[in-house]
Amino acid sequence: MPEPATILVVDDDAEIRLILDTLLSSAGFRVKQAGDGTAALDMASRERPDLVILDALMPRLSGWEVCATLKSQPETRGIPILLLTVKSEIRDLIASMQVGADDYVTKPFTKSRLFESVHRLLATRGASPEPQLPRELSDQRMRRLLSDSVSGLPTVPVVVDALRDRVLVDQQIGVIFVDVEKYSHIEDFYGWEVFDDVLREAARTLRRLLGTVFSAEDLVAINRPSGSEFYVFLTLSPSLSSEEIQVRLRKKARQLEETLRQQLTERFLNRIHRQIGLYAGFASIKYNPQVRFERLVYRSLREAQLVASRKEGERSVLLQEQFRDILAHERIATVYQPILDLRTGSVFAYEALSRGPAQSTFESPEFLFEYALKTEQIFGLEKLCLGFSARRFRGFPEGMLFVNMETELIHHLQAAGESVLEPLLEVPSGVVIEITERAAIRDYRLFRQSVSLLRDLGFKIAIDDAGSGYASLQSIAEVRPNFLKISNYLVSGLHQDTLKREVVDMLQHLAVKIDAKTVAEGIEREEELEELRGLGIDFGQGFLLGRPAAPNAPESN
Repeated sequence: MPEPATILVVDDDAEIRLILDTLLSSAGFRVKQAGDGTAALDMASRERPDLVILDALMPRLSGWEVCATLKSQPETRGIPILLLTVKSEIRDLIASMQVGADDYVTKPFTKSRLFESVHRLLATRGASPEPQLPRELSDQRMRRLLSDSVSGLPTVPVVVDALRDRVLVDQQIGVIFVDVEKYSHIEDFYGWEVFDDVLREAARTLRRLLGTVFSAEDLVAINRPSGSEFYVFLTLSPSLSSEEIQVRLRKKARQLEETLRQQLTERFLNRIHRQIGLYAGFASIKYNPQVRFERLVYRSLREAQLVASRKEGERSVLLQEQFRDILAHERIATVYQPILDLRTGSVFAYEALSRGPAQSTFESPEFLFEYALKTEQIFGLEKLCLGFSARRFRGFPEGMLFVNMETELIHHLQAAGESVLEPLLEVPSGVVIEITERAAIRDYRLFRQSVSLLRDLGFKIAIDDAGSGYASLQSIAEVRPNFLKISNYLVSGLHQDTLKREVVDMLQHLAVKIDAKTVAEGIEREEELEELRGLGIDFGQGFLLGRPAAPNAPESN
């Protein structure tokens, strides 16, 4: 008879562990227990169980962190992981997807649901774990330290010896630094999978620059495994003076910055709807035989980073001037994207989208509103955008108007008055206020009063990005919206992802319970559209159904 499968149960609640142990043992499984994340990591590496059942919410080391760690290690990445999540939190389910969990079961769970997942995951696991020789494990870990698995680039320690050799034959070395994350926060908004793709494309672009912008003998490296800071080490002629080296490095840094920004922007145009900000800094490695060479290298890396930081400071001043000009001269463009009834295919409404001047940093709506929030200028920007959204909509023959409103503005409605809303009251087909939570709701009592004011004025309410960010079940419960807008993160690839499908299905059932309608955002594939129809989603928008467009009729003032 085959050996019974071993299941590691990890939960800080002893009663939950006892329940799981009793259920699994009675079904013939061998059960191991761990009461915290640290013990789980140790036991999983030592015991190599056939399955791990892992509680998401544990003190000190959460189940998500344990899951991500197990999935990152060669010896444990093949072990299926079943996460136990809290049923009332969408964020738990999203987090489960991002850390690589193979399935999840919500608490309180049923015996049938638990065993359905257990048997399915054990079937995918197959036979007992493949044996790993200690030597092989050691080699794998060493390779991961010396080479980044995401970008495929060597880390800085790998290239130090090559740099030393070049300096010792009287060649001068310069370094150019670029960080593709510091000024973009892509991973925070779009998740690690998208950001990994950005890092891969950045590495490919840097390699292609060798032999064109840079010499074929120059070296490209990354600061550490899974890092986002890239370095190009340039070999320079010993005959160049210090001033000539600075001029050359400055020119090369500018070329790298422009080329990389353009390539990443074009490559991710339809996936990342925010500016990819990056700045290149530069420095030279000044050889000194009295100082350990590795320290000289890292000293130059810090100098290059400081140069990039100074450039960001200069850019901040420029952005401030540009934003003031946008408000003073009302340089806001408005486009409208259709929202379709997924049952009939007819236009139900249009969403107004405001943008800054074309070809400028503020053309990105995300950057425009984030900057206004960060600099406490959101009221002036929202007033301008809402006015244009209403007046420019007069040329549209049918449909309601959806407009975005930041939570910060809603917080101020009681004190600031209703003047900012007056243009919207003149839209005859009706207006849906789409609450966008780029910042957390600070005071739910005040927020409820402001939402009540909006309803008294005749507006309907939508919660944007349901299923991600700050759009938690708490805000949905507090607001009781008329519409739930399902995040494009959940819609993208929905037909291929069971977990995403379950979250969207849950949101649809929640909408029915609170008498709301659902709107799916970011529909780009026919397969996604068919999946959404099958789930009963009411409305949809996205490039597949209609791109944002400027109004045909001239604006009336």
